[in-house]
Amino acid sequence: MDHKAAIQESIKYIEENLCEAINLNDIARKAYISEFYFHRLFRNVTGSSVMEYVRERRLSASADALSETDEKITDIAHRFQYGSEESFSRAFKKAYRISPREYRNTCNKNYSQKKTYTGMKKLTGSSAGMTTLSMAA
Repeated sequence: MDHKAAIQESIKYIEENLCEAINLNDIARKAYISEFYFHRLFRNVTGSSVMEYVRERRLSASADALSETDEKITDIAHRFQYGSEESFSRAFKKAYRISPREYRNTCNKNYSQKKTYTGMKKLTGSSAGMTTLSMAA
């Protein structure tokens, strides 16, 4: 297996196992490369360490879960391998500069506004003046 294919396979493995406990040894073994060499190769190709990449992907997937589900924040934290809601919140806030709860509230607020705007547009018709008035109200 060439090195590019090994990295692609390892990324596929990471994506398929975001909710599982995985470590550098597991990932390197799947690529048939030593941990040391795999870590260097991965950093050269992606620009980040293997476990940084895993953390970033878990945070990204958890952000999706926060915006798309009503699942408890604690349950999301545990699903993405965080030991507690507090450690998840710290990592999330460090990455996104907003707490998971604030993120969810912002997403829900934006969704409600889009829904309301769409509903108002249908009620007021296609007149630009009426739509503008409805949006301001």
